[in-house]
Amino acid sequence: MITIKEVKLKQKVKVLSLDHCVINLQIKVFKEKLLSIGPPPPVEASIDRLRSVLLQASTVNWYQAKDYCSLKWGGNGDLAIQRNALDVSYFSKICSGFQWTCWVGLRDRPVIGWSWINGPNISRLDTNWSAGHPGGTNCGAVYEGKLVDHYCSNGLYYLCENNHLVFVEEKKTWEEALDHCRALGPDASKRTDLLSFHDEEELSYTREVMTRAQTEEEVWIGLRWLAGRWLWIDRNAGGVITLPECPANGNHCGTLSGGGQQARSCGEKRRFFCLKQAN
Repeated sequence: MITIKEVKLKQKVKVLSLDHCVINLQIKVFKEKLLSIGPPPPVEASIDRLRSVLLQASTVNWYQAKDYCSLKWGGNGDLAIQRNALDVSYFSKICSGFQWTCWVGLRDRPVIGWSWINGPNISRLDTNWSAGHPGGTNCGAVYEGKLVDHYCSNGLYYLCENNHLVFVEEKKTWEEALDHCRALGPDASKRTDLLSFHDEEELSYTREVMTRAQTEEEVWIGLRWLAGRWLWIDRNAGGVITLPECPANGNHCGTLSGGGQQARSCGEKRRFFCLKQAN
């Protein structure tokens, strides 16, 4: 004779079994979506995934250079600015291979002093300055591995920085955001995806872009809770996950804000970042 207690236990087992099937089905569907775009691209140098720095071999003044960079990429471009200790050498290598001096996004402004456009201030004692610089003029350039200053009206070649991040203002669910990003890529070899991070440098760069976009609210990124752990959409991404190991029920998608990463319900509608693969 089956007791009421045994019936309730069987009902619980049936519900658990059903939940397990639903979870397995969700994992299967998501894995198929993740794998539908083919193998991941080769791992690239970190911050270079998020931007390109290109030499423009025409002589213009600093203000013209800034305008041309912005126009060239429809507002996604600007004069190149330093974001890590190796950038000045990197910029100069592009120019100095041809022994050229190139404008970068550095200016001496009243009250603020020397600062990178949309970036940090820089001390006159910074070791990246060439000997004798800054020397009383107001616009910055690179030459032979160092920073130099010139009159802003001088004609020099210049370095443009193209931002590969696409900030989408329209609010969508996490799945809709993923589909939107992938629809932007012409094919699997030049795919666009929800933004994933390879390291802290990329995270810092993204926060700068968020500041420029004047958004303080949380945005979707390519993090998903799946099969008991957090996974990046980009299978080459190597970490920078600060979400709880056991997220609250239903909070299985990742967001980013000035306060860090958060686990949220995938059905919520938010703005998001797509990352274009460099051409």
